[in-house]
Amino acid sequence: MNKILTTICILTAAICFAACEGEDSLQPSHADTNPFSVDDNANDEESILKRDFYSRNGCYLLFNDTLKGGELLDIGYVMTASQNNNLYIYEYLKTIEEKKKATSFVEQYILPHLGKKLRPFSFLLVNGINHFTLEDGKLITPYDGTENPSFVVGVRATAISMSAITEMDDSEKKDYSKVLIIDIMTNIISHQTNDTFNQFTSYGKNYYGIWMDEYPESEKDGMPLQNAKGFIAPHQGAWGEMWSVYPSLDEDVKAFINLAMNSSLEEVEQKYTDYPDIISKYKLMKKLINELGYIE
Repeated sequence: MNKILTTICILTAAICFAACEGEDSLQPSHADTNPFSVDDNANDEESILKRDFYSRNGCYLLFNDTLKGGELLDIGYVMTASQNNNLYIYEYLKTIEEKKKATSFVEQYILPHLGKKLRPFSFLLVNGINHFTLEDGKLITPYDGTENPSFVVGVRATAISMSAITEMDDSEKKDYSKVLIIDIMTNIISHQTNDTFNQFTSYGKNYYGIWMDEYPESEKDGMPLQNAKGFIAPHQGAWGEMWSVYPSLDEDVKAFINLAMNSSLEEVEQKYTDYPDIISKYKLMKKLINELGYIE
């Protein structure tokens, strides 16, 4: 608890500095002194593990959120947040054996499915993640009933809680990793500006995040209205699905990534035969994830 309180104080003091940082680029702004890299001359086991990981995979490996030089990592952008008022306190992995097992999970279950364009800039592997929100300058535990996340996908890093994985068998790890991969891909794809992505967003750009003229309260009444505008999932509010609100851009991207990864064209054409825009968006998303390097 003392560790968490101390970290909260540090985070609070750092907020005013973090607000000045731009988050448009996936690369650190001070690339000449890259705070994510490991010193070439460091020869301890953890440094070697990190350096070898980057050499094999092209993304950085972290085990705490204090970067080289004392900079505090800000996960920052969170896909479903309307603003960046989310802050996280991490419980670190303690032993080199735990860190090696965590690294092995990423290399065995996550990275084989992600080409270079889809890989996070860095992975932050920890034992646990505690979520707080910033309200009126104070850090508080969210009051919407949500549990602490098992992973958080951001611009500069993807944080993964290994405590959620420790007791999983191989099949459970595969299912869990698929959920994580979809969120990683959503984060990357939502920032694309290529023609395929622009074609995809052209179907929903006038509706993202807005309220319907009607107010359906159930899936039975709301889904046909969503489908008619080319959407396959509603907006997720703090307390669950909101059928009377069209999804955000990120929610739409995530839903179609999931569809593209798990359904064939024949299945989609059969299910959505009355909604040609959905079939077109499926084809575009399938093309996009293949172009960016998704590997089944």
